[in-house]
Amino acid sequence: MTAPDISYSAPVDAPVYTTEAMLAEIREKIKARGTLGIRGLARMFKILDKNGNKQIDAEEFFWGLKDFGLDISEADSKKVLSAFDKSRNGTVNFTEFLRAIRGEQLSDSRKAWIRKAYQKLDVNGDGSVNLDDIARLYDVSKHPRVISGESDPKEIYLTFMSLWDTQVPDGIVTFDEFLDYFRDVSASYDSDEAFIAMMISAWKLE
Repeated sequence: MTAPDISYSAPVDAPVYTTEAMLAEIREKIKARGTLGIRGLARMFKILDKNGNKQIDAEEFFWGLKDFGLDISEADSKKVLSAFDKSRNGTVNFTEFLRAIRGEQLSDSRKAWIRKAYQKLDVNGDGSVNLDDIARLYDVSKHPRVISGESDPKEIYLTFMSLWDTQVPDGIVTFDEFLDYFRDVSASYDSDEAFIAMMISAWKLE
């Protein structure tokens, strides 16, 4: 039914898309992609970072979020970027942005199970493992996308191995690098119980 004249009409407030709402949506996208979500977003930003200074500008930030699957306008993208643009130079440090998305806190129980997995890999106790060790032990059969039939085990395995981006490209994974990787993974799990169950299954822990 239409109003008899314009005096009856009332303005409709446009929905406010706050920075926190956008960050929450990004977190949901990450959760939907499972354990590989935030690592994939990190890799996307690194590809966009042409000069390797870990800073990306507004346009790169916008297309990074779009390519990740976030339906966002350039204006909203700039709003998110400005919240992390500490130097006010129109760029964002994507490491700090990803840290805000995933959160830095890991519960003591999650850390304990991450350490158990690493100790299982570090058979000689020298504080380092290589990618071959990880490849031999990691079990993809219980991965949710394998169980659901969305992906075959080989695809998940290859994706998993491609995401090990060590701080020093020597094929060696230190505990700090292992912990950093699972800090990303942890962002996809709301409860300690679900995270621990995944660790036990993936690494055949007891």
